[in-house]
Amino acid sequence: MPAAVSAEPLLTWRELGPDDLDELDALHRLSMGPVVRPEIVKPESKAYFQSILQGRGQAIGAFAPHLVAYGILQHDHAPADRWEDELRVAADTPIGRLAGASVHPEFRGRRLQRATVSARIAMAPRGMLLFSTAAPANTPSWANLLAEGFNIHRIVLRYGGYARYLMVRDRALYDQTQAVLVDPMDDARQADLFAQNWHGFARARLPSGAPGLLFAPPLSRTT
Repeated sequence: MPAAVSAEPLLTWRELGPDDLDELDALHRLSMGPVVRPEIVKPESKAYFQSILQGRGQAIGAFAPHLVAYGILQHDHAPADRWEDELRVAADTPIGRLAGASVHPEFRGRRLQRATVSARIAMAPRGMLLFSTAAPANTPSWANLLAEGFNIHRIVLRYGGYARYLMVRDRALYDQTQAVLVDPMDDARQADLFAQNWHGFARARLPSGAPGLLFAPPLSRTT
C-alpha cells in the first residue's frame, strides 16, 4: 500500500517586506472578525503596518502558500508611545515590543501564535530588551508569551485606557516555593502582588478549571 500522505500544508517562514502589506492587513482584519473588541486586542491600521514594513520594525510571516500567520516586532516608538517609564529602564535602552500577531482562523490550534513569538525573539537585534502586552482576558496571548519567557511585571493602561499585562523577557528566576495561584480577573490581588515586586511567571489552572497564573518573587537574573 502507498504511504499515507499528510494533509497538513507545508509552511514557509520569511521576513515580510513592503510588497506584503496588503496581505498582512487583510489577515489582520480577518483574524479580528466582524466585531472589534479593543479591550481584548488592539486593532491596527494599514498605515501602521506600512510604517513597520518601511523600517519602524520587522515582521515575520508563515505562508501556505498565502500568508496564514504573522508577528510584528516594533523597535521604533513615537515620543507619545514611550515605554521606558513602565519598563523602568533608561531612555537610551534599546527596546523592542512584540506588537501583535494574527493567525488565519483555519490555521488556529497549530501553535502558530507561539511560533511567531519565538521567531521574533530570534530576529531581534542582540542586546535588545524585549517586551509585549496582553489583555488579562486574552489567555492565548499571555500564555504563549509566558511559555517563551515573558513574565508579567504589572498591569498598565494603554491603547485608549484598556488594561494590559506588561510582559518582559527578563531572564529572571523565581522562588517557586512561595508561588501563589491567582485568578487573572482578580485585579485587587494582582495589584497587591505587583506592589511587592512579585511577577506572574507561569500558567496554571484554578480549582474551577479556568486559566490561572502563578506569581512569585524574582530571585535573580541569568546571563
